[in-house]
Amino acid sequence: FVVALAALGDGIPGADGADAVNIVEPENRYRIYLKRQLVKRKSDQDDFESIDSPSLPCTDTPGWADLLGNTCEWYEQKDEPGCPAYVALWGVEEHCCYCKSNSTNAITNESTLMPSTSDSEEGTTFPTLMPVIAPSDNSIEIQVPTQTPTILTSTERPSDVPISFTPTPSTSPLSPTTTAPTTGQPTIAQPVSEVPSDYPTLLTRTPTLNPSVAQSDSPTEQFLPGELLLSNKELGIELSSGLEAKLIASTGKKLELVDGKKSSLSFHSRMDGAGIIDLGDRGYVYVSNSEESAGGVYGLQFNLAGEIVDYKNLLSNTKRNCGGGLTPWNTWVSCEEWKRGQCWQVSADPNSQNYLMAQKTMIGGSQGGRFESVATDNRIEQSPVFFATEDSKFGAMRRFQANSTGWHSLHTDGDLTYLRIIDDKNFEWTKNLTAARESAYSYYQHSEGVSFYDGRLYFTAKSTQKLFVLDLESSTYQLETTGLSFQGRGSFNASPDQVIKGTKRFLYLTESGGETPGVYVRDIHTGKYMTIFEAGDERYLKDETVGIAFSPGRHMMYAGYQNAGVLIELRRIDDLPFP
Repeated sequence: FVVALAALGDGIPGADGADAVNIVEPENRYRIYLKRQLVKRKSDQDDFESIDSPSLPCTDTPGWADLLGNTCEWYEQKDEPGCPAYVALWGVEEHCCYCKSNSTNAITNESTLMPSTSDSEEGTTFPTLMPVIAPSDNSIEIQVPTQTPTILTSTERPSDVPISFTPTPSTSPLSPTTTAPTTGQPTIAQPVSEVPSDYPTLLTRTPTLNPSVAQSDSPTEQFLPGELLLSNKELGIELSSGLEAKLIASTGKKLELVDGKKSSLSFHSRMDGAGIIDLGDRGYVYVSNSEESAGGVYGLQFNLAGEIVDYKNLLSNTKRNCGGGLTPWNTWVSCEEWKRGQCWQVSADPNSQNYLMAQKTMIGGSQGGRFESVATDNRIEQSPVFFATEDSKFGAMRRFQANSTGWHSLHTDGDLTYLRIIDDKNFEWTKNLTAARESAYSYYQHSEGVSFYDGRLYFTAKSTQKLFVLDLESSTYQLETTGLSFQGRGSFNASPDQVIKGTKRFLYLTESGGETPGVYVRDIHTGKYMTIFEAGDERYLKDETVGIAFSPGRHMMYAGYQNAGVLIELRRIDDLPFP
């Protein structure tokens, strides 16, 4: 909320859209923002009544944690009684006694949280998403705008406006500055409505061609996707609230190993799709494709502490290894993107009998293709299903159902079919490759990332900037423009690329091209897109974010920029796993 407030500047519209609140003290921003929200939702009330609630026995909801894994104990350690900094974000007041509005000194000297009331017999028509706040004695300067504010209500992505971006050097690591379009009138973002109680109520807006970055007085430990607070000047990126990042590898340079030595190989160029191979108590391997003409797959081995132990080449003599995917038996499938490309199974475990013995799979068939990414439906463990996208105008997604499980299942005969979109609602899997290619040309040209979760297959069509959601049980699908329904700061206006499913309700997506390419999440429940990080200067202009992967405990997230040749490690400041 602090970021949402800061993003609107010093002139914050009041309930009638005519007045503005000038923030005198930055530390009061959150409470003043709550007050503004209250006025907007209760504009039919002339004043607020204070109602005292009796103290009742209270018990924390057993086993409850918010979307990001924070428990009631975490809130007791991080906030004051009543949780004034977080009470409106995650519905925490419903589950943690410490955070209930009648806790001792929940908010002191500034405002008092009260239950909502209404003098009307019919009751209020506004949802009670925010507690009523009693008037404060603190002085607030009121300024009247000289022009009428413009409310952003459009749901259409501008297509006839040229993109322009002029980065401006930041004056502070925590106060980045970007050039915003000049309209002559202030622009007000609309609040999100009907957001589930377990998700933060943030401001939303129509995606902008010139993304803006909110200013912040200080970093926060709370991980809030979409709230860009931190500017990492060294890396040239803008980070979502509660994150920190560091560079761990650069193209053409040898890696610093934990034993003080350097790797024998220099880090590969044009890195692309990536995954994590769990080695148990030996650590894990970050496997990464190279989309160079010489292709290849490389493995960056980490110990349990996330320190680099080794770096090796795992596959060679291939071409343009683009995307791929993980198998249920802890191997990596790497796909080539050229007209006769194939998908190869790679083992990155030094203790495996198949280590450094990569094999071509049955996914590509006899003719091959310009393959991209792979996802697995393992609900039937003895007969897993693999889906592979093809980055071509006529690239039909293929579905390979294996007849067994384990390494050899991908190298023996199975059932191969192709995706055919029938109409604006239904699809089928067909043996007719020609019909499927015609369908791809009409509906999903240049398909890229793909991910399976809970009976649904998510995949992107790069050329049309679409996300398809296939319901594999009903053979129906939904379609949306990526980044159009956006929440928080940043923008996702260029082409979607890779898609990785999180552990909870997030899809992680990379971006190809654009002025500020970044990594974003999509909330599966609300359909909202939010920024994890994005480019903050010109070094990444028209670049492509690649290689999303998470350490086994999900405490580290890896991603990079292909053309710039940098691999970045991200962690949450609160040390909790990524959702």
